[in-house]
Order: sequence, then structure tokens, then C-alpha cells
Amino acid sequence: MRSSGKPKLNEPCYCGNGKKYKHCHFLRSRSAEDDPLGWADVSLERRNNYLIRAAEDIFGFRKGRTWQEFKSKIADEEIREFFQFHGSMWGPETNWTGIMPKPGDGKLRGLYLGDVRPELILRNLIRFSLYNDQILVIDPFPNARNLKPKYNPIENPHQFKAEMIKLVYFLFQIRPWIESGLVQLIPDPGEIDRKLRWETADLARERLKHIEPDEADLADVTQVGQQGIGRILSAMDEKSLLSMVKRSGQHLDKEEEQQFVQYMRQQLRDDPLALDQPLMSGEGRGQLSMVRGGTNLETALLISNVTGAFPYTSMRSRWREIVSAHDELSETARIWSPLANTFHSLNFKFLNNVDVEFAKGLHDDGRLESFRGFLRSVGKNASDVSNLGSLDSFVRDTRDALIGEHQKATAEWDKIQNDFAGWAGAGVAGAFLSGHIIPDVAALSAGVVATLGQLFRRHLKRAHFRKTNPMSVFIDLSEKDPKGKVLV
Repeated sequence: MRSSGKPKLNEPCYCGNGKKYKHCHFLRSRSAEDDPLGWADVSLERRNNYLIRAAEDIFGFRKGRTWQEFKSKIADEEIREFFQFHGSMWGPETNWTGIMPKPGDGKLRGLYLGDVRPELILRNLIRFSLYNDQILVIDPFPNARNLKPKYNPIENPHQFKAEMIKLVYFLFQIRPWIESGLVQLIPDPGEIDRKLRWETADLARERLKHIEPDEADLADVTQVGQQGIGRILSAMDEKSLLSMVKRSGQHLDKEEEQQFVQYMRQQLRDDPLALDQPLMSGEGRGQLSMVRGGTNLETALLISNVTGAFPYTSMRSRWREIVSAHDELSETARIWSPLANTFHSLNFKFLNNVDVEFAKGLHDDGRLESFRGFLRSVGKNASDVSNLGSLDSFVRDTRDALIGEHQKATAEWDKIQNDFAGWAGAGVAGAFLSGHIIPDVAALSAGVVATLGQLFRRHLKRAHFRKTNPMSVFIDLSEKDPKGKVLV
């Protein structure tokens, strides 16, 4: 007989067939709008919430497991089970274009194209959260369906312990935004359509062969890498730790050795992103550290076309990619340049080292709604302009409106700072950054449009790709944000 309560993912399904609930009626009995045969048409909102629930259930948080216990007791089987569930969500049957948000729903939607490593992504979502109605983020969890056994979390889960802690931490941190709809984790379509993945990868490889990474971007990578190495060193066994000290030329007595070991162990306990259990020794027993950049530009533009989202990034290397896809010599680009220059001349504020709930509260209260409305009009109305004469007039009017909206936004930021001081009970130092919002609304080059049109026809079964690019945005914080600074 069916229980009145909802079974947990790992408990036997109420139907009595012996399978776990997550492998049986987890989806089938949710509601009539779900696909009774599987995941194909299950909405993004439900998938995101199921993912959070799976993490809570599989890793024991529903049974009272603390974060410290999770860091010290995370097990191979738990990681394997989680990625089996995650992989089942994003199989080749997924109707990704059908479940994506659609243009025309009145939302100002941004597609985040920055670094999606958990150590970096949270700060960038917080910083730009008041300038969007919704942020789309490429799912940072690797799809085990597409990984070789050597690097597969199902085949070799022990290598993913350190990475799993960072990923689950990020997932739980953005939970309030997922539940409110401000953030949606979306799949990389190339993880579902393998032909699309390899085709866009080849295009990206050819396009990027002359583009060098920016030094500021490399600084972030270096800083995160150094933190990762520090966590690994702190988790070494006592003998290896002391041997490392001796090789460095330092000489410690017995008491100093014990103090050093205790200090390193305390570092692990205090760091929410650190694996707090002994590392296994031997070949293939280390920890993988994955570098992710969201998705390539070709796929990002397809997503933007399907969803109406505008790509945004704080990575200079990605911005150069976006700009390089445009026809810089076109008359359209020339007409848009005064608006871009005006944006660049204005200082904007961004949330920085603040709590996710505080940032969500500001959004829920409608802060900066007027400026978001202005950005909506830029993105929507620009695509409706049919000739260069009308575009020139539209850009002049938009430039004048920008100056007025910036003044209103500046006044509102003053109120936000006062609210934060009252909420935190302290000053606002470090909680806000100043920088620039640099938009680009120039048309894509003819070659890029032709390429994307071919991808649309082959992989999305659609004949038309819009010939105007959604507004793209670069967030320039270089003057105020120290290189390599990481917020977790």
C-alpha cells in the first residue's frame, strides 16, 4: 500500500518492485506535465530542484549529516550514485530546446560565460545578479556519460572527492536562487548531442588558434590552482608533510612538528571547500581538478538564440572571442559605438563579498528594477529596428536614456549600501565594487551567421537563425578587483 509520505531517493519505491525510488517513480508520479517515460521533457526548474534533492539525500544531509562530516566521510559509493543520477538527467533523449526558457516572456536573461569552477562562479553570479532577471549557467557537474573511464566519476569516484565537495558547496549556496528562478543550471547542448559537441569544438579550435589567453584571466586560474595545491598539501599524511618540510630546508623540533601538523589539519577543517580526509597514495589515486569555461562561443550563441539570453562575461579572453565574431567594419557597428562609449564612461556598482540571501533579498525587493527595464528595452527594441536610419535615431535616444537611468541607479546603490550596513551590522568595505558595463549589440559577421545557420538546420531542425546578435556584455572590474582574488 502506498505511503502517504514521499519516500527518499534511496528508499525502496512505494510500488513494491524492489527498485529505489529515484530509479522508479521519482519522475513518473510527480505531475501530469512530466514525461511519464523519463527525463526527455522534464522542465529545467524540476531538474534543478531534483539535483539539489539528490545531493541532500545521497550525501546524507537529510539524515542530519553536517558539512564537516561530509568533508571527512564522503564515500566513493556516494559519488558514484550521485553521478549515475546526474547522468540519467541529461541523456541523449533530452529535448533541450523544448525545456529551455523562451524569448518573449519579458525577462532580462543573461547567459554566464565566465569560469564555472565553484571557487569563481559564485562571486560572478552575485556581482551581476541585480542586472538580470534570470541568469543561465552551464551545469558545472561533469556528465559521466561523456567521460573516459580513467576520468569518469562512476568508474573512478575516489578521484572526485575534492571536486565533489566544491560542487556540492556551490549547489547549496545557490539553492535560494534556483528555487526562486533567478538562476537556472542548463546543460551544454554538446553534452547531449555529441555530433554538435565535436562540430562546435572544431570550429572553436580553428577560431581560437590565434587568440592568446589574457593575463588577468590567467591570474585567476593561478590563484585557484595555488589554493587547490594548498588543500592537497594540508591533507597529506603526517610523514609526508614533515618530509616536505625537511626537503624545503627547515628544521623543526618534535614540538614544532606537532604544531605544524595540527595547523595544517586545522586549515582543512576551517576551509569549507577542502577535503578533510587522508589522501590515498599510489598511481591513479590522486584528486582530479577540473577546469571549466562554460561552453564554446558557437554553442553559446545557439543557446542565446533559443532562449533570448544575452551572453555576459568578466573574462577578457571570452570577451575578445565575442567581439571577434562581429563585423567590426560594418555600418551597424559604427552606429552602435556611441552607446558603447557612453556605457564605458560610466561607473557602475556591483555586489561583492555579500551573502547570497542578502543579494536575493535585494532582487526580490525590486532593487534596480528601473535599470533592468532599460536593459530589457535595449535588447528587445534593437532587434526590431529595420533600417540604419531608424537604428541611428534609436541609439541616440537610448544613449540619452542611459544617462538618466544611470543617475537613478547610482542613487539606489546608495540606499543598498545603507541597507547592507544595517543588515551586516558593520561598514560596507569590501561588499561593493565599482566597474564598467560594456555592451556590444553589433550584428554578427556574415560568416558567423552562415555557420550558425548551418548548425541550426543540422542539429536543431530549424531553418532560421536570427541575423542580429543578442546584446553581449563585458563586466570590467579590472581597476578595482585585485587580480586572482577568489571569494568562496
